[in-house]
Order: sequence, then C-alpha cells, then structure tokens
Amino acid sequence: MNAVLICPDQREAAGYARRMKPLALLPFMGRSLLDLWLEKLSLDGIKTITVLAADRPDQIRRAVGNGGRWGVKISIIPVPTEPDVESARALFATDAATKVLKLDTLPSLPHKPLWESTEGLFDVLLKRFTQIQPESLLTMRRIGRDVFVSTRARIAPNAVIEGPAWIGPQVIVGSGAHIMPGTIIEDAAYIDREATVRGSWIGPKTYVGAMTEVAHSFAWGSGLENWRLASFIEVSDDFLLASLKQQPFGGARCSWATRLFALLLMLGTAPQALLWIAWTRLIRQKNAFTRAQFILPPPGQQDRYTRTVGLHRLNGHDGLFGRWPELWRVWRGDMHLIGNRPLNPSHAEQLGDEFEQLWLTSPAGVFSLADAAEDGLHDHETQLAHAAYYSVNRSFRTNLRILLSCLPRFLTMSRAHDASVNLPDTETTTCPA
Repeated sequence: MNAVLICPDQREAAGYARRMKPLALLPFMGRSLLDLWLEKLSLDGIKTITVLAADRPDQIRRAVGNGGRWGVKISIIPVPTEPDVESARALFATDAATKVLKLDTLPSLPHKPLWESTEGLFDVLLKRFTQIQPESLLTMRRIGRDVFVSTRARIAPNAVIEGPAWIGPQVIVGSGAHIMPGTIIEDAAYIDREATVRGSWIGPKTYVGAMTEVAHSFAWGSGLENWRLASFIEVSDDFLLASLKQQPFGGARCSWATRLFALLLMLGTAPQALLWIAWTRLIRQKNAFTRAQFILPPPGQQDRYTRTVGLHRLNGHDGLFGRWPELWRVWRGDMHLIGNRPLNPSHAEQLGDEFEQLWLTSPAGVFSLADAAEDGLHDHETQLAHAAYYSVNRSFRTNLRILLSCLPRFLTMSRAHDASVNLPDTETTTCPA
C-alpha cells in the first residue's frame, strides 16, 4: 500500500513557531508531527510514502532520510505551493487505494484540527496528556498526576511542578521555578530561577529568564504569542526570552578581518562622531541619536513574526556618516559592512514578487550598492533594482567597489543623500547621548 502526505506550508495558528522550522517538523511533546504520522502509517501497513513539501523540503529530507527508521520507503518531493488533497491525488497517487493525507491533525486525534486557531492548537496539545504511550515511560518519569519529566531533564530540587505538565529531554528548570498546570516544555529549553510558566507551550531551545512569567502563551525563541487572544509580541530583551540557537541574521557572520576593520574604523572616526554629538547636544539642543526598528536578518518569508532590532544613527546627519553607530553592529557580527540596507518591518511586509524578495537574500550592510551608485535616483523602485542586482551579483569585487566608493564620503562626513532615508513608514525615536 502507498500513501501521500502533504506537509503544511504556512498556518497562522502556528504563530512564531513556523519561523523556527517547517510545521511538519513541529514537536508535539518531543515528537514531530511528521514522525507521528509516519509511525501511524507504518503500523497500518503502508510501505511506500511520498511526502510533498513546500516549506524547507531540505530540512524535511534530512529529518526522515529514506524512511528506514519506520520500515517504509520515503521520497520527498519539493512543490512550489501546498496542494489540496484532490490535486495531490491526481498528480502523485499511484492507484485508487493510495491514501492522501494533509498533516492538519494528529494521528491520535483525527477529528481535532490543529491550525484553526491558536486556542484550538493548545487544546489539542492538552488532549495529548491523556495519550502518553506506555513505551515513552522508558525515557520519561511520571512524578505526579499527569506530570511527565524526561530522565534527561535537570530539575532543581526546590522547583515546583504541577500537572498536567510535560518536560522534555535536556530541559533545565532552575531553582525556585514554578511550572504550573497545562505547561509543555520541549527539548533543551531553559527555565531560569524563579521563573513561572503556566498554561504555555515552550519551544525547543528557548530561554525563559529569571523571575519571568509566561502565561497562556506559545514561547518560541524570542516570539511570544498569547494563545487565548492570538496576540503576538517580539521580546527584544534577551534576559526575558530568547532563542538559545539564535543566529544574528540568518546567514554566516562576516569575517573577523571585516569585523576588526569596522571596529578600527569606528574608533578612528570617534573624534568626529563625538564632535557631532557635542554640537547636536549643546548647540542644537537635541538628542544625539535617533533609533528605528529594522529587520536585520534575511528570513525566507516576511510576516508579523519577523525578528526586528533597533538601529541607531547620528541625529541630524543625513549622509553615510550618520550610520556610524552601525559599525558596532558589524563588530558584534549582527551586520556586514557591505550588503543591502536593512528594511523596516512594514516595508518588508510589502515586498511582493521574487524580484522584490531578492532584497532579503543578502545580509544587511552599513554600505550598499544604492549608496555607491550615486545615480541621483532615490525612489523606491531604483533601490529595489540595486538591492536585487547586488543579491544576484554579490562578490568580493563588488563589495570592494562599494567600499571604495562609500568610504571617502563616510570619512569626510559628506552630507550627500543617504539611500536608505526614503524608505517609507520608518518610525524613529530620539535617544539621549
């Protein structure tokens, strides 16, 4: 017998979790959705399974391999968009007996949709507590009524855990922490001392800070979504909530040589920056810096769950030297010296076709091709064209040409037009020196 599995592409109810990994690989108490379905089909006698994946099929292929773990033969087929059941049957079913399934439910709860709402998703999770398999107790300890703790978790002696609760492997629960009913903590999460978690789903490798309370929420990395209200907030303070595997911008850091050059450039031009700050504060009677929210990483898709950071610039300087504070970001590894200029969240959401999305396929940089062009054109379409061209033709030679064009204007504090100023909808706040 054969089967076709359709992996979910994007579901609003999954919230920030869909940014972390494909929904088919989302863990439900330690086991991914795809893993649970493959086991179910294997027990039903299915021998050949075709998996249709529109969202990061490479990750799904690495996760399942050739299917030997389940005793089935698996083939992963990347598709541009998630097909419906009828289309998948017409294109990929080998005979009338082939099962075609969408991964929109858990195999043990086939009548409970996962993705209708955040509240519905959490309700499905709670129902999983009644379906803990006996064989899972080989790796889980039942330490109370509906309280399951992995044998590989580390729980402080004075931590309080109330059921129902599920705590996965390599989880650390610190001193005085309080795990309240309805809590699920996935693999390798860290609940720091005196933190409180209740009625929440803590994602893998998520840090919950000391004395922080997470209630009725999905907490994955730095994203926090209230499952009752479906309201989302991105926590920028890593002492409260953070990903333990967070990358600075979704790509490789720039080289240490570049980072050292940026630090030396920042230190070398510090006297000019300090003079500008003093003039702004003492003569103009204004704050020395402005701050705006921008997207630094080039994530695969833009939505309200995108991570943003605050970037500072010298108040009142509309040239390249106004970006002087960004050199610190380069030294830290959060940005490159050369790249596409970072976008504000509202503008990133407006990027439409593949051409516009090219803006996000290169790391954010202090200097960009649009800065080096000096073609007198500063409209949005021209900036899109420059960003797309750079993403396609990015090379050492191109980077060197941009640097040699921009560096003299930066060092001379030229007030020439800043190519990033015209991006719309940028909300800025002034910051004291």
